[in-house]
Amino acid sequence: MTGELVVGIGGDGSGFQAARTAARVANLMSVPLVMVFGFEASPLGPRGGPLEDQIEAVGEAAIAEIRREVAAAYPDLAIEVEMVRQRPVDALIAVAVERDAEAIVVGHGGVGPMKAALLGNVTYEAVHRSHVPVLVVPDDPDDDPTD
Repeated sequence: MTGELVVGIGGDGSGFQAARTAARVANLMSVPLVMVFGFEASPLGPRGGPLEDQIEAVGEAAIAEIRREVAAAYPDLAIEVEMVRQRPVDALIAVAVERDAEAIVVGHGGVGPMKAALLGNVTYEAVHRSHVPVLVVPDDPDDDPTD
């Protein structure tokens, strides 16, 4: 059996289209899907505390939403969740390496060069740092939280 597919989910709903695509591929490959939410309150501040707890709660809510959707579409798909207290890109790469993943799946991270430059750093870093293949999925405009 091959390794899992690892997909990054953001607390703002980003990564939902990536999760849908990853679920479809994982289902076709008959491998588990691992949804990852990586977070840290402040790279300069102390670990733990109320802020990190709030960020983790946002991530849990986002993952719960997309997990319900994916589980309904693919009832036989094994879905696992990892909440990782690291920068999102570091979390994705660490989980992929730890699990000997087949690939990391991420959302595009932005529309247009300015938004992508500001928001697409996880995608950019994953593509350039990962030794595991990275599948970049365009975001679904219906998932845009600014609408």
